[in-house]
Amino acid sequence: MAFSIPYPESVISLSTDRVSKEDAHRQEHTAQEIVRRLEHQPGLILADEVGMGKTFVALAVGSAISLARPDDGPVIVMVPPSLKQKWPKDWSVFFEKCLDRKQCGHLDAALADSGVALLRLLDDPADKRKEIIFLTHGALDRSLTDEWVKFALIRRALRKRTSMNHVRAALRRFAGRLLRRHWIDRKNPDL
Repeated sequence: MAFSIPYPESVISLSTDRVSKEDAHRQEHTAQEIVRRLEHQPGLILADEVGMGKTFVALAVGSAISLARPDDGPVIVMVPPSLKQKWPKDWSVFFEKCLDRKQCGHLDAALADSGVALLRLLDDPADKRKEIIFLTHGALDRSLTDEWVKFALIRRALRKRTSMNHVRAALRRFAGRLLRRHWIDRKNPDL
């Protein structure tokens, strides 16, 4: 799960007219450290006081990952429901003020506040797919009442991962309960 990417200092700059140079330096250092740590661990928690720039640090990290690994699909940023409108607005400011668009090319973001919206964004053609998706916490639980949407999500999660064969095999036993259907053929190897 861990991976190594370079932090694109020439593309991302958190020094803007919105924050002091000290704060911008601290935020950039934090973003670089997070990217460095992702080489050795699959994730981490970013926590600080209100107003310390966590959102912009997270956007810098997400942008760095998206720029370094464009073929790996979008970066998913989980956001609380109460902040689901704030993150896309902050993305607009970040995109305008903190990215060198000549060097970074095109980065685009979208909000998915339901499982169906997420699946639609993931299903976009590669040339139109968003690089960063803000997914509202609980969106996958709240809106996935359609069994076929659940099935599509499970199928998408297991696609192209040869290391997931044991999960695929076990899925046949549990698919009926996951999808809340009793008609699932548990012996079907193509499930």
